[in-house]
Amino acid sequence: MKILVTGATGFVGAVLIPELARDHGAAALTALVMPGDRIPASWAGLGVRVLYADIAEAAGVRAAVAGHSHVIHMAGLISYWKRDRRLLDRVNREGVRCLVDACLAAKVERLVHISSVGAVGFHRDGTLADERTPFNWPDSLPYMTSKHAGQQVVEAAVQARRLPAIILNPASIMGPGDHAAHTPHNRLYRSIWRGPLFGSFSGGLAVVDVRDLTAIIGKALQQGRIGERYLVVGANLTYAEVIRQVSRCCGRKAYPFPVPAPLIAVAGATLELASRFSGNRPLLTAAYGRLSGWRAYYDNSKSRRAFGHEYIAVERTIADGWQYYRRHFIDAG
Repeated sequence: MKILVTGATGFVGAVLIPELARDHGAAALTALVMPGDRIPASWAGLGVRVLYADIAEAAGVRAAVAGHSHVIHMAGLISYWKRDRRLLDRVNREGVRCLVDACLAAKVERLVHISSVGAVGFHRDGTLADERTPFNWPDSLPYMTSKHAGQQVVEAAVQARRLPAIILNPASIMGPGDHAAHTPHNRLYRSIWRGPLFGSFSGGLAVVDVRDLTAIIGKALQQGRIGERYLVVGANLTYAEVIRQVSRCCGRKAYPFPVPAPLIAVAGATLELASRFSGNRPLLTAAYGRLSGWRAYYDNSKSRRAFGHEYIAVERTIADGWQYYRRHFIDAG
């Protein structure tokens, strides 16, 4: 088995690559990395082959995929800033198109496409959605629409061109191993540690432990049905519940009273307007403000059955994530 992994320098890649090297050997692995990205310390010295290419540049992607039997596609962009719409489409849709074409040309045995719960429909009231729930995210959330468009590229290629691909739809990823201080759950740890934290989004979200996701990715190289989607979700909980659990782990006070979503949306719109003049990325956007009031929860029963997987309890996910954050960002200075 010769495995190509795209998006290998992110949170999931930092955890996944060492696991794949352990199970298949570093010589079996190639990481496709965007020019300028830093290799995570977790796998920098393992001897994994590294290729540099833009995921939306067809020639570079085709050259990278050639000679591999399996491809794990994780490269993607997460943003709720409307100024990033074109970039989101380029990475999350056109990048997928380049990769799909390359996989077909190379006659790969399997593509494991890492999508998002945001590419599946949802219910605003917290009713569990499953893989069959029709996509209904509003166009004002270009991250979701771009991920859905990329997923459609894969599904169309499965149906019309017999691409041997399966799709994993992970929830918001938490747990230990995130080497970037600026990601949402690391910022949350920092905010509560510095505390006290007041207020919370009023809605809820689905989360998954990074270790659950990487375990299922490893299984998906050989398990799961071609053309199927699998929601990879460990727990569904309110934002306030997340804050309370983090505060207990940190030993800090937090007061997560719900702030109405319309107020957060107005604040986000104001920050976006200011960003037009400053050029700086806003910490909050109007789109995320709208999202903050919904309870987008998902059913994980299909992935549990297909992969024989039991998910890690969210309390352990948050506690282990905090311990990692403390060791790497507080104790390390």
